[in-house]
Amino acid sequence: MKILKEERVRSYELTFVIPASLTTVDIAAANTAVLALVKKHKITIADQADWGKKELAYPIRFKGSNVREAFYTHLTLEADASKIQAFEKDLYLQQNVIRHLLVLAEGAGTPAEELKSSRDEGKYEK
Repeated sequence: MKILKEERVRSYELTFVIPASLTTVDIAAANTAVLALVKKHKITIADQADWGKKELAYPIRFKGSNVREAFYTHLTLEADASKIQAFEKDLYLQQNVIRHLLVLAEGAGTPAEELKSSRDEGKYEK
């Protein structure tokens, strides 16, 4: 008898940064590469927003020079929780993505919210 794993689909938010010093072709290729990773890991894109070119809070070393401006892209993803770790591992290997942040979306039934609600139940008044 084979026991099937229960799929647990959650919402995630991914923001990644591509150096503005790259050519427009390289920037488009980096965006396409990230979207190909999403497709490879069978993750659904719920929303995509290009935040455009912004100044970084601090310079980031990239290929021997300091990057001070970058293009930001924000994705809202829906994925099985077991696939996210492999996806992020592949995302680290993308050479033109200098930084990324992948977090659970708010209101997605995160353990932190469950912990907070259990703490609030234990409060008492004087």
